Amino acid sequence: MKISRFNKDCGNSVDMNIMDGYLFDFPTNVVELQKEAADSFFTDAVTAPEEFKKRILLSTTIGDEETERYFLVGDIAASQQLANNHINHLHNKITSHIPYVTFLAAIAYYHALHAKDPKDNNIQIDYFSTMLPIWLLKKESTFGEAQKAMATRFLGDHTFRIHTPGFEKELKVAVDESACLKEGEIARFALKKDLTLQDREDANEYVECETVMVDIGGGSIDVVILPEGLKAANSRESFQSIEGIPYLAHIDKLRKEKFPELFTDLRAFDQFILDNYSKQKFELKNENTGAAIDLTAQITSSLKEYVEILLAKLNDVAPPPANKIRKYVYSGGVAPTLEVAIMKSMSEKIGEERTEKYHKVPEDSRHLNLFGLEIRSIGYLQKKQAEKKAVKS
Repeated sequence: MKISRFNKDCGNSVDMNIMDGYLFDFPTNVVELQKEAADSFFTDAVTAPEEFKKRILLSTTIGDEETERYFLVGDIAASQQLANNHINHLHNKITSHIPYVTFLAAIAYYHALHAKDPKDNNIQIDYFSTMLPIWLLKKESTFGEAQKAMATRFLGDHTFRIHTPGFEKELKVAVDESACLKEGEIARFALKKDLTLQDREDANEYVECETVMVDIGGGSIDVVILPEGLKAANSRESFQSIEGIPYLAHIDKLRKEKFPELFTDLRAFDQFILDNYSKQKFELKNENTGAAIDLTAQITSSLKEYVEILLAKLNDVAPPPANKIRKYVYSGGVAPTLEVAIMKSMSEKIGEERTEKYHKVPEDSRHLNLFGLEIRSIGYLQKKQAEKKAVKS
């Protein structure tokens, strides 16, 4: 099986992937099991790829380790006791097993869904790309060192086994080329072009102003100040991160304090908010009894509180300059959830007209980084192919 492009956003809350234009995601939950527990974990087999996606159990060796390790991934792992251990601290994606295991899980699901021959267990990936948050890039003396280390994790050969009943097999993966970009900055490609590489009509509004990309994830917030015309950031100081206020930890605190009897785990509460934020009515219905509990006041108040802290910290790292126009674009997995609170808070501060003009939450904000990776990879591979043809001619 051949995959030309594989682009991945290793989010703290949701792991998002595009393989040859096919978009899918699953919860960033990875739980390690002992071999004995893994061998007896499932009692029945699954037959459909979509069911397999919810019940992924795989094993592999990681890095220089010799011992095979077993992992539950995604939905099946979400209810496990240690499923959300990573949310209360910044975990190093360069060394953490989580991005690597979800990389394998994504390949396993895509193979189950799209392999023309299910017995073909060899997967060739021409180009893979992912990204790192700003705080992690800044830990190294140069961004390039961190990016190279992350890219190298996925380069070359990988072997792993799937243990989900009905889908048991060994897969061998070969990645020819691997790249790591900068979170937040990569989203600029998705503001300039669409997925067919056509210019976006609204890109003109960024031509004569600086743009601040505010990438709000479940665990970290990246801030990148771009020059006029959405050009690449030109200095280390243009990359900032807001630390100490992870969104997932904030809503988990709300869950534990206000709704412990209604939501037994963070994932369920996070999903409840995701399912209801668009209508701004957070009503929990009991399908068995027909009874409903309105949680709107507590949740909207908590989201507003979070946004006030976020905007205050944003003003510290990227305040609006007095002598030039600066627009703020909010992206990342949490941006849509916070859109109403952000726009309302900014309207109270600077007025509705200025807020609409200078503060944007794009319609595809949740996937803006991932789409940026996809657009860049399409352009890169098209250029590479053209260069090959030019050499041959």
